[in-house]
Amino acid sequence: MNKWLVTLIACVCVAACNGEKENFSPDEGDMQRARQVSLFESKDSQNKWILHADEVDFEDMQHAVLFHPRLLLRENGQDSAQVTGEQGILDYSKKLVTIERNARVESFLQDAVLTTDRFFYDIDKDRVWSDKKTLVTRGNTKVTAKAGIETDSKLRKIEFKKQSTELPLNPDELREGVK
Repeated sequence: MNKWLVTLIACVCVAACNGEKENFSPDEGDMQRARQVSLFESKDSQNKWILHADEVDFEDMQHAVLFHPRLLLRENGQDSAQVTGEQGILDYSKKLVTIERNARVESFLQDAVLTTDRFFYDIDKDRVWSDKKTLVTRGNTKVTAKAGIETDSKLRKIEFKKQSTELPLNPDELREGVK
């Protein structure tokens, strides 16, 4: 059994058993739900990513439904970016996280914010992308990728699909956004 699946199962068990009594009640009929769940993957004693959700529905054996997910992406032990939204899905077999409904990526290293309806994160390939209109904001500069974006989890190089750019009126404002 691979490390990733073992880590997932261990985290689910800890999350389900570690809550207060009000978090787990057989009378609710939600036997497959857990609150305040955190899943992660580590490499060389460093977390590569950490997925938090206020609540997770594990009822389906193929995927888990995430409520208010927050995916924290890390590099060299430091937080590099965070993907948030109102709902998400963790597909176990594809190792794919989908975060949607007011989806937002905030890059801490690049000082950029990306917004769209839905972002995807491929765990194995460490890749983030969207397939719908995505707005990228950095400083006073806004770029719209009409067909989405694709990037690594560190957001160092973003590929724009069908791009349009809105530049500030004053060129000095563009330099301020790069600082």
